[in-house]
Amino acid sequence: IFQLTQLDPHTSRLVTEFALWDLYAHLQGTGSKDDAKVVVLDEVQNLDQREGGPLSKYLREGRKFGLALVMATQTMSSLSKDERDRMFNAGHKLFFRPADTEVKSYAEIAAVATGEKANVWMERLSALQKGECYSLGPSRNEGTGKLELKVFRIGVSSLAERGLDA
Repeated sequence: IFQLTQLDPHTSRLVTEFALWDLYAHLQGTGSKDDAKVVVLDEVQNLDQREGGPLSKYLREGRKFGLALVMATQTMSSLSKDERDRMFNAGHKLFFRPADTEVKSYAEIAAVATGEKANVWMERLSALQKGECYSLGPSRNEGTGKLELKVFRIGVSSLAERGLDA
């Protein structure tokens, strides 16, 4: 776990991206799709999203080297269309209620992934309450046993409800 809160934003970004490149190079030589390593990145909109950058490599090729990437962002509107399109390479997406200024950006992503209209997703996302999200990704069909793209509205219980409050 790297906690870079004491660094200025520029230095924090550099450290993060150097670490991502180093891990990618390491996993290219030693990684296995059958032994995943999980990387969690928060505030991912602050990192280099361009083609050829570390996130682009992770999203396009990471799974074959055993890389599981969990990314969190509250802002999609600052990303260009091709940067957002690369986010579609994520195998699974969770959509929590975005800020009112971001609903359209998130709805467009969900609409493309599901084939539904963006205005339907704008209504769905706007109606989410605290602790609720839409899960969009592969889910096992109990009847066939095969993975299918499914959308579920789920509730995330608080740590206190799970007996984990500090």
